[in-house]
Amino acid sequence: MSWVVHSTVPYPMLKEPDTPRMLSAAGVGPEIYLSGATLDAITPVEAESVAETLRKAGIRSLSFHAPFEDVWPGARDEEARRFAVRRIEGAIALAPVFRPAGIVLHGGYSDWLFDFQPEKWFAPARRSFGELAEAAEKAGTDLFVENVFDEIPDHLLRLREAVDSPRLHFCFDPGHATLFSRLPVQKWAEAFGEGIRLMHVHDNRGRRDDHLPVGEGGINFRGVLLAVRDAGAHPILTVEPHRKDHFPRSVAGLHTILSTIP
Repeated sequence: MSWVVHSTVPYPMLKEPDTPRMLSAAGVGPEIYLSGATLDAITPVEAESVAETLRKAGIRSLSFHAPFEDVWPGARDEEARRFAVRRIEGAIALAPVFRPAGIVLHGGYSDWLFDFQPEKWFAPARRSFGELAEAAEKAGTDLFVENVFDEIPDHLLRLREAVDSPRLHFCFDPGHATLFSRLPVQKWAEAFGEGIRLMHVHDNRGRRDDHLPVGEGGINFRGVLLAVRDAGAHPILTVEPHRKDHFPRSVAGLHTILSTIP
């Protein structure tokens, strides 16, 4: 079974000549993180140039990660909610230029932030994701909502059902599920099922979001990948090194595991 592998890359790094070459040599596409600062600074001419550089480097598959810092699509404050939609729409607007397989974005729910009352999050989140799904449809791309502080998959499952858009799917993050949920990671895979279109692959030791290379923490990624496969999904696999020297170790660790999966 062949797998498509991406790696998280902040957009500014793509303007460094070594980055596209490094990705291409590893056979890895970028999951381009578009921060708010990037969206404020990027010009159409620059976007076209960077996209063309990636194509010339032989990179045929990529994805986006939308802004998430201070971006809350489920915000109770209507002005904050509208701001979140505008920020994420800024990433969606670049899709026709880069042609990503999809755009990862955070759902923004946490029991602690919403007083253990998911309804406070659900109503504004449903509105935001409905608007974002319409924008994604016009741009010809998909949205992958990621579990972050979610303790159970139910809220994201309910959100997808309520929005009822063929553009809305899941980014499954087993590292976050390990840290913030008491459910076995395999149960998350079963719950999201065929809706998993992208999976983040980073390890941790169960205490903080370390973003370690695969195999350097405590997560059984072979078991996770088997559960994802058995759930009927075949997602893009995105390693998420937060240090440049972790990139080769992350890719190598993932390929070592993939070589054991029939």
